[in-house]
Amino acid sequence: MSTKNAAPELKEQGDLVFALDIGTRTVVGVIGEYIDDKFYLQDYISVPHTKRAMVDGQVEDIKQVAKIVSQVKSKLEEKNGVHLTKVSIAAAGRALKTRQVSMEFDISDREALTEDMVKSMEIETIQKAQAELDATNTGRTIFYCVGHSIISYLLDDYKIISLEGHKGEKATIELVAAFLPNIVVEGLYSVMDLNELEVTSLTLEPIAAMNVIVPPEIRLINIALIDIGAGTSDIAIAKNGSVVAYAMATTAGDEITEEIIRQYLVDFNTAEMIKQSCSNGEKEVEYRDILGNSHKVLAEDIQEMLTPAVETLAETICDAIIEANGSSPSAVFLVGGGSLIEGLTPIVAEKLGIDETRVAIGGGDFLKNVDECGAKLGAEYVTPLGIAVTSMLNQGYDFSVITVNDSKVRVFDTKQLSVYEALTIAGYKSHEIMGRSGRSLTYTLNGVRKTVKGGAMTPAELFVNERPASIMTKVTQGDRIRIVPATSGFNASAKLSDVLGYERFNSGIVKFGGDTFAIGLKATVNGETKEPDYQIQPLDSIETSGIVTFGDLLRVIDAGSEGVEYRVGDNIIDENYVLGAGDEIYAYDSYGNIIGTDIEEPIAVTAPSASAQESEPVQTPVSVSETPTEPESNSAAPSANAIPFNGRGINVEINGEPVTLAPRNGDYILLDLLNSINIDPAVPNSEIVLEINGAPANFSSYISDGDRAVIKVQERTGS
Repeated sequence: MSTKNAAPELKEQGDLVFALDIGTRTVVGVIGEYIDDKFYLQDYISVPHTKRAMVDGQVEDIKQVAKIVSQVKSKLEEKNGVHLTKVSIAAAGRALKTRQVSMEFDISDREALTEDMVKSMEIETIQKAQAELDATNTGRTIFYCVGHSIISYLLDDYKIISLEGHKGEKATIELVAAFLPNIVVEGLYSVMDLNELEVTSLTLEPIAAMNVIVPPEIRLINIALIDIGAGTSDIAIAKNGSVVAYAMATTAGDEITEEIIRQYLVDFNTAEMIKQSCSNGEKEVEYRDILGNSHKVLAEDIQEMLTPAVETLAETICDAIIEANGSSPSAVFLVGGGSLIEGLTPIVAEKLGIDETRVAIGGGDFLKNVDECGAKLGAEYVTPLGIAVTSMLNQGYDFSVITVNDSKVRVFDTKQLSVYEALTIAGYKSHEIMGRSGRSLTYTLNGVRKTVKGGAMTPAELFVNERPASIMTKVTQGDRIRIVPATSGFNASAKLSDVLGYERFNSGIVKFGGDTFAIGLKATVNGETKEPDYQIQPLDSIETSGIVTFGDLLRVIDAGSEGVEYRVGDNIIDENYVLGAGDEIYAYDSYGNIIGTDIEEPIAVTAPSASAQESEPVQTPVSVSETPTEPESNSAAPSANAIPFNGRGINVEINGEPVTLAPRNGDYILLDLLNSINIDPAVPNSEIVLEINGAPANFSSYISDGDRAVIKVQERTGS
């Protein structure tokens, strides 16, 4: 068969770097090689969206964006004879959240710190930032860390450029981490999946731009870098040698385009053409409006019309800069396609109160550690070049895909996750993973503390790759988790009749020495008389009284038994005799004579009030069973035992560190603190120690505001 017209075989990608900047208006792709700490550009291409598939830097029409990415990929492959399978990408800062944190590490027992050790400490610090963000996140949105910058390293409290190779007693890492909602990240990954591209690095757009415009050696200067795209303006702030803050504004180049649409009655693409013509220095612009009318307009007239919109854009950007920096910076770099808007730089300088010469558009002349290989690239290519450089600096992020009950979950790939962490990311709650014992019911009975235990929970069944697993089992890329959720136990409930056993005591009338008395068990709860069907509430104080034994009766009438014999019929009785309805009790003196007189009306003994005088009859507590009767199990917990929504969350201490748990419905248990720590249960010959306020506990033990908890791994004692 002839192969004369067959397409040439594409070579493998190898070490060639492929970076994509997926913007609101265009998709830019660059390829090149990273040699001796410099990126050498091999080829680049920019393809505009044919439809509005991106809004404010976020993918909204996945298939349409994937189509444009496919065009970029195919053209680069065809021109360069290479099959592209791996890609580096960046995300715009829509709904950006940042956390600045520091963390100390005891390194006294370590040899010289290696690169891996320092990286591990950085990851722990990022996880602390993630935990702080999660604690304040009251919604169900999951946030991914998409970038971080080291603010400072400290060795034994002294600032140091790098920890690697050093020894000491204590290392401290301070950093700022940037987070985006999962919907932003997942949209980008879905586009890559449709193009069979493996994402090897994900970063934040201003981080990427900063790495090629403001490298570490000039970060002593207080510089603000603004990546102005079509949908968002992303900001990074550098000073004192570090990147110290990130921010964003949803005002960007599209605001200018939309103003042109309104003023000149044109479609979006025509408005973009008009805007670019003004930026390119053209004197006059020709266009056709949506009604078919042709127009010619001077560029200076267009610029004058756009001045209010440009001022609004500049003001929004400058407000975000000042909020992130605390004041106006010393200098500003504008990058991205939106930075080319005519008249923007002087207005930014004016709004910030700095000299116009200190606001620059960062194009190819400002690129650091990049060789354009003859190409003269403008500001719109800074971010894609920065994405490529960032991936080679190992400052991007990887995510692993783990399947949970047939649903794919993308997880931050900076460490090997536990099953518990993966399930939490997948949206499972702690009670579904571990289950909860039913809430116990605690009350006091005649001054003695009593507890009715809740029902036992049924633990979850966990499998990793169809093998039985535990919550601490480690999982990684491609693993499959299957969970049969746990079933929580019922909350304890009890009525007075359940714990007092009214059926064991008689009621009615007895006669004694001619007097008539009402007998029977009585109960008060928190000082109020209650019926046997009263539902006991947590911390109720129950007191019993009444006449149920002959001893109770003797105490009511203040009579003794010495030298006196008491009988019911022919039977001699003592103080322990349980009185029955209709009993007639007679007292005999030592000569066998009956003692007593008749009273027609029964005497009902009631509980004395708090103000009762000592001379009044005293109600004597009745002795009831020391072990309360536990009620029969039922599957539904009564509403009286439901825990209301806690609008403040709780503050606890875990392993000596303060942690705030977000508000929610329901109880908190020790398991909820697992994401706030970093332990390795796989250490040989070790065991997990669980404590609450110094007492042994388990993962399903309840925790409350102010509790001190411990979850740690220690060497197993004994054989």
